[in-house]
Amino acid sequence: MSTIAVDGADIHIEEVGRGPVALVLHGGLGVDHQMYRGLDPLGEQLRLVYVDHRANGRSTGDAATVTMEQWAADAAEVARQVADGEPVIVIGHSYGGFIAQEMMISHPDAVRAAILVTTTPGQLGTGEEPAPEGPPMPEEFAEMFANMPETDEEYAGFQDRLLPAYVHDLDIAPLRKAMQDTIFRVDAMRRGFEVLAEWSSVDRLDSVRIPVLVLAGRHDAFCAWPQSERIARRLPDAETVVFEESGHLPWMEEPDAFFAAVTDWLERRSLV
Repeated sequence: MSTIAVDGADIHIEEVGRGPVALVLHGGLGVDHQMYRGLDPLGEQLRLVYVDHRANGRSTGDAATVTMEQWAADAAEVARQVADGEPVIVIGHSYGGFIAQEMMISHPDAVRAAILVTTTPGQLGTGEEPAPEGPPMPEEFAEMFANMPETDEEYAGFQDRLLPAYVHDLDIAPLRKAMQDTIFRVDAMRRGFEVLAEWSSVDRLDSVRIPVLVLAGRHDAFCAWPQSERIARRLPDAETVVFEESGHLPWMEEPDAFFAAVTDWLERRSLV
């Protein structure tokens, strides 16, 4: 593990595997990359660089002022430093998918390909109609968002109670174990929602000139699968895979299918 100094903050990273560099951008926000170590099998083909975003996890920074553009700029600078200036593959899940899209658009020199996992393109674009809704979040979980946590400790408990909503048909014990060392930061979570309320990639995605793999879970109650279609149809070079038995975490819910889809795409696109 190490840190990289970027624009007044120390960005925490951890590396696994060897091969072409792939930045892994976690969701949340207000969590860290710990749960994403479930992606370690990709280290057989890729040099995975797990990033804790500014003001999240073990990275420093002021959550009150950070923006989507800043998170993307941080990721781009980390990419340049760890890959000696060469463009990298970016893997972004959920909120990390927002940051990955902003990075693709605003820092095209830093990205050679992207994998977007159960994410959305944010707010509506010019003249855009709302996408069809996916499966509704169970009422007991939806009610939790009406009483958001105020402290880091409350946020940790909030996330633990929310775990069953992330998956379709999976024992949450492995998920809870994967998150047991997570650092929770409620200020970053709250800032994440504020930033998302004003962010959209929709009107800018057609400028992206790299191959993109868009992955969705058919039963995702957070980032419904039609949101992935919103992204893919605006990209010049995109492929979409929907995992039929997954919710928000397909690499945990359908690992064989998930890793096969990613590996096949990487090989077909000559990225490894």
